[in-house]
Amino acid sequence: MNIIRTTILIIGISLAITSVGLAQNDLSGQLSKIIGANANNYLEPLASGLGAGLNSGIYHSADLHSVLGFDIGVKVGLAMIASEHKTLDFVLPNQIKFGPNTFVAGTDYDQIIHNSPTFAGGTKGVDVVVKPGQFGAGTTIFTTPAGFDYSRLPLFAPQAAIGLPFGIEVIGRFLPSTNIGDAGKVSFIGFGLRYDIDQFIPFCPVDIAAHFMTQKVTIDDKGGNKIMSLSGTAFGAEVSKSLIFLTLYTGVQFESSNLSVDPYNYKDPLTSVPAQINGFSITGADKTRFLVGVRMLLAVINIHADYSLSKYPVLTAGVGITFR
Repeated sequence: MNIIRTTILIIGISLAITSVGLAQNDLSGQLSKIIGANANNYLEPLASGLGAGLNSGIYHSADLHSVLGFDIGVKVGLAMIASEHKTLDFVLPNQIKFGPNTFVAGTDYDQIIHNSPTFAGGTKGVDVVVKPGQFGAGTTIFTTPAGFDYSRLPLFAPQAAIGLPFGIEVIGRFLPSTNIGDAGKVSFIGFGLRYDIDQFIPFCPVDIAAHFMTQKVTIDDKGGNKIMSLSGTAFGAEVSKSLIFLTLYTGVQFESSNLSVDPYNYKDPLTSVPAQINGFSITGADKTRFLVGVRMLLAVINIHADYSLSKYPVLTAGVGITFR
């Protein structure tokens, strides 16, 4: 979770002017020009990757529990981030103040910086230098934010399910507010329902079910102030076939996710200049996924894994205790 805390600081510090000379010239004013679309585009892989992971691992079979049958386990998802999500076109303000001088976009420097790293991109930002023939030619007046060079994002989710009458199963995900050191605190809650479809199909050779799930992760700082929240909603249908101790399953899912960043005050550690990040939200890219998976059931122990095909593919694995 230190990633989350660091990301918030990046929005304010690395997304602001990383040159010390420029930071000394009205950091707050520069922030107001640079945050916005750049911040959204920079954090989009984080929002979409975590959102895809959050909406994963909801089921590992279409054979629902009998009344009061249950399982308890943990899910771990790895959202894959492709190379096209690692760069962005970073848009600079119309003017940049550097020391006593004011430089103008288009004349003194390029306003759009191509191939600047996103959150998941390279660990070195792109230097913006004054164009040849202009005053101060070759001077670096800005460095775009660096990334963390991530190709996958992990997400952990404890999950429980219990069978109810009429072919209904209730799913719950819960993590109480937990201290994560300097990164602050994290809490996690989710609720879902599944419904047995094949109960209406006589002699159906496979198990068929439908599901709905909604969940939310909240990140607070050490003082208890909310930094950000990640929410996800998913619904779909799944089919499975049991073969001795193995179960093969597949499904389709329609989903959405949203990363909301609250207004956040901080001080630049280099200049001690205070500034505030305005709150904003980012919608995850994934809308539909198809997945295939396999579960191995050994007595009451189930081990399962599946792979989701979507814009941000997710490899999910889980282990738990099952009483059918």
